[in-house]
Amino acid sequence: MRLIYKLLAIFIPMSALACLVFIIFSPNKGISDGQPKLFDSNQTDLRHSIIQSLDQALQEKRFKDAASYNAILSQEALVRAFRVLKAWEGVRDSETGFVPREITGKPRWKADDNAADLYPYLLLASHYLDQKNEEMWIDIIKRERDVCGKMPCSFHFKPIKIKEKNLATRIFGAAEYAKDGLLAITDRLGRGPWFERMEEIMDVLIDSAYVETKSGKISATDAEVNGDNLQVLTRLYWATRKSKYLEMAERIGDAYFFEVFPRNDYLPTHDWDFNKEAPTDKFFKIRDHGNEIVPGLVELYFLEKTLGRVIKVEQYREPLKKFLDTLLRIGRNDQGIWICKIDTATKTQVNKKYTDNWGYISNAYVTFDLAEGSQQYNLEMQRTMKAVAQIKSYDWEEKRQDGYADTIESMLYLLPWFDIRECHNWVDEEIGILFGKQQESGFVESIYLDGNFIRTALLYGKYKTLGVLPSPWREDLVLGSAFDSEKRWLYLFLNCERDWNGLLKFDSPRHRLIWSLPFQYPRLNSSPEWFVVEPEKKYVIENIDSGKREVRSGQSLIDGYAVN
Repeated sequence: MRLIYKLLAIFIPMSALACLVFIIFSPNKGISDGQPKLFDSNQTDLRHSIIQSLDQALQEKRFKDAASYNAILSQEALVRAFRVLKAWEGVRDSETGFVPREITGKPRWKADDNAADLYPYLLLASHYLDQKNEEMWIDIIKRERDVCGKMPCSFHFKPIKIKEKNLATRIFGAAEYAKDGLLAITDRLGRGPWFERMEEIMDVLIDSAYVETKSGKISATDAEVNGDNLQVLTRLYWATRKSKYLEMAERIGDAYFFEVFPRNDYLPTHDWDFNKEAPTDKFFKIRDHGNEIVPGLVELYFLEKTLGRVIKVEQYREPLKKFLDTLLRIGRNDQGIWICKIDTATKTQVNKKYTDNWGYISNAYVTFDLAEGSQQYNLEMQRTMKAVAQIKSYDWEEKRQDGYADTIESMLYLLPWFDIRECHNWVDEEIGILFGKQQESGFVESIYLDGNFIRTALLYGKYKTLGVLPSPWREDLVLGSAFDSEKRWLYLFLNCERDWNGLLKFDSPRHRLIWSLPFQYPRLNSSPEWFVVEPEKKYVIENIDSGKREVRSGQSLIDGYAVN
């Protein structure tokens, strides 16, 4: 069975050799001929055959073979992400650098749409797959700031004309841009202009807060924006330890734990009137545009509990636990799958379709258990995963690609915590449906949600390499990994059609090095850590083709292992 390396590393003495890394170089031979494997609708049997062979190889502990099968699957994912990148590069405005919200109509930039969902993954795809053009994508952060100022905005370009919006609308756009866009870049790349822009946005949201609560002013009355802000504020506090971020996060937490929950049977609603101390509506969305408050509040509790802030822990735990238990009881169907919408007044389900964001909610329950050092919800979250894995070709968001991208992302967030065979296989099968929605042009839907296609393709590609990526990347390069958890051997399969000179870059404990987290927890807009190399440890590397062995430091593997 596949198992994440990070769970093993804590048992290895610091002085010991942490792992053996076996690299199989198979130029122009083996299971792949080096050509990009873009399976079309007529090749579902071939994909299924590869997935079955992969599963069988893992069960029989033939890790070299498993790595080669994963290489084919990873290659397709990265090639598809690259082709979306190139398609959008073709409609990029040569004068301003901005990409439009959609490829038809008047070009416009929306903080909550293409800024939040498309732009960050164009930048990340360029960083991983097209580094020669990376700077032009990074430059957009400065250009957007020059147009909008501190508070993000929406505008037309060709020529640039800012669309005037009220404060609440601009706050919504800013929160989305920070949480879905800049947070995602930071989780992968660390500090940079994206991190600085995220800090600036949170600073201006703190300064412009206008909603009066008993604990002080917050930025919004709705669960989505408050949930967005909580996720960004807590992670910024971990990274910077600036008290203003924790103070604002606690204001939002106090508003929900002490005002909203006691007055609404420990359930939030989409919108709340803090003056009247009553809900504006009675519904709570468990899907996108509502569920953000669930992981947001849990991330705040995780912070308080992990840092030993006893007073807040004692104040927050009971209302949070009541909320989680109530939502768990009425927010899922009999199989354990999260649905889209509930009526908080009657505690009934009003939209019983499955939410494609089911993993975002489940993340919160796993995080609560990690904070508590318990397993109160682990079995229920595994039940949810297994139930989803029984669903084939479901109508996620009316079969739009974004629904498939989100549900696959949901499973990928949870697999590091629950190594469930059928769930791994489900991801491999269902990603084929997502990939089948890409057009010959490289576009998927030709709107900003193509960014979510890139996001999930990159997540899947790194899942198949266990976080190891080549630099520079090339379309004909085939790289895959498999991990033997018993012997602690990582197998890497590398193949190419033409000679390649470059580096294999291993993943690092980004949760600690970027965010200063004491340990990892599953969270939205992150990139899971699969095989993590500790900078200070030593690793043995063997080239299976040549039999040559050498010892390298973890930091040298993070910087890149040279391969010809």
